[in-house]
Amino acid sequence: MVIDPMPIRLKDGREAVLRCPTAEDAQAFLENYRVCVGETPYLNLTPEEAAAITPEDERGFIEGHGASPDRLLLSCFVDGTLAGSCDLEFRADHKTRHRGGVGIAVQRRFWGLGIGAAMFRAMIGAARAREGLTQLELHVFEGNARARALYEKMGFRVRAVLPDAVRLADGTLLDEYLMILKL
Repeated sequence: MVIDPMPIRLKDGREAVLRCPTAEDAQAFLENYRVCVGETPYLNLTPEEAAAITPEDERGFIEGHGASPDRLLLSCFVDGTLAGSCDLEFRADHKTRHRGGVGIAVQRRFWGLGIGAAMFRAMIGAARAREGLTQLELHVFEGNARARALYEKMGFRVRAVLPDAVRLADGTLLDEYLMILKL
């Protein structure tokens, strides 16, 4: 799924653009994800796992989202720099096609500028336009208070807890929270 680019005004007054990445963005998209993974323990991959992803893998990931009616990948560009991205996946099977999943990552230097909220508004808008979709879901790890506050601001609520679902490199176990937004 591809949507038209959307200009947004950041809290610091700069203009940014939300748009679907293209195959030409693969290297920047990969570098952005590697930066994000290195800045926080709250994303699914470790820095070592992110380092194993190739530009070709990333190009395929981007092209797959663009070609699929069930997936939307959005990126935020600030002054030509990829600042963050999010994705939305609609379930296609009959019993769960009323559900969609959301993921997001923003580089730390761009936190607090309204990028996450803008990406969520775009994703929620796309979800509401999808016939039959009644809820969006995401997962957040224990301790990720900043992200959880954003998700709650956007209307998501904790609906389930998976105890000790994530093991960090130092052995620390974290709960994982399932958050849902009813549309």
